[in-house]
Amino acid sequence: MQRIPMRQILKWTGYALFFFFCFVFFAYKTFPYDRLADHLVQKASALGYEVEIIDLTHSGLTGLTFENLRVVFPSEEEGSPPVDMIFEELTVSTSLLSLMSETKSYSFDAELAGGEAEGDITLGTDTLEVDAEFEDINLETLPALRKFTKVPLAGTLNGEIVLVMPSEVAQSTGNVEITIEGLNLGDGKSKLDIPDWGGLTLDQADAGNFELLATVEEGIAKIERATAHGKDVELDALGKVRLARPLKRSELNTMLRVKIRDAYKQRSPKVATMLELASSGIEAALTEDGAIQYKIAGSLGGRLRPRAAGKQPFEAPK
Repeated sequence: MQRIPMRQILKWTGYALFFFFCFVFFAYKTFPYDRLADHLVQKASALGYEVEIIDLTHSGLTGLTFENLRVVFPSEEEGSPPVDMIFEELTVSTSLLSLMSETKSYSFDAELAGGEAEGDITLGTDTLEVDAEFEDINLETLPALRKFTKVPLAGTLNGEIVLVMPSEVAQSTGNVEITIEGLNLGDGKSKLDIPDWGGLTLDQADAGNFELLATVEEGIAKIERATAHGKDVELDALGKVRLARPLKRSELNTMLRVKIRDAYKQRSPKVATMLELASSGIEAALTEDGAIQYKIAGSLGGRLRPRAAGKQPFEAPK
């Protein structure tokens, strides 16, 4: 049998590699990304989402980069506004191994609200892993937050979220570290619904710097520290969240304490007047030093149940 020279083998191998790289290169250059963007918009619309994509291109071998991406999430409650998110740039990538596996892993890098967010997400049939970092996010330009906070926020968000949720939720672990520099509440126009109080229009209130530290062990996120002490308002919270799948079914059980300083009452007469008028209705929530204190329980995705706790010590609910 005639032996093929090594030089000939290398030559044929070189031709094959050259063809492969040419194929990949021209696939990148000629792929119809405009049609892919239209397809993604149609798919999102069928699921109830509104999506606008100004530009879409590739990122690496298995990634996509969106520029000026707008996503509008439908409102979950009747009468509530939809959630609107705008990304100046969003890159999402995965791996060939992930594409062939039931467990999907994604990396993302986003520019939004004047800051950046990056991290990794792994989604399995009944598992979830998140490792995300946020830097210099301007909360005032994130209207989506109103869905959760019910009041306008301003400040600069930084932080990290790490969560590992296996099939057995009770084995979940992780940690959350969040800071908000220059936290301000209210805008003088929007109303905040407070239990036993009614709707209150808040003039902008300085809450100082907010710090949140929570650890996740055995499926329970324990709020170790959640505090903000500013010129106008003091906020403190302690408690826990028992994780569930899906996450919106997780059960919150926390103690919340809010103290409005005299300087803010003097600057905002309508708040001072409403506090005086509502004093009898919230008497059970008033502490000895004039703060308002509630125990709040319920599912994260459902209706929370506040209960006046002014006569109780400020500590995490059992």
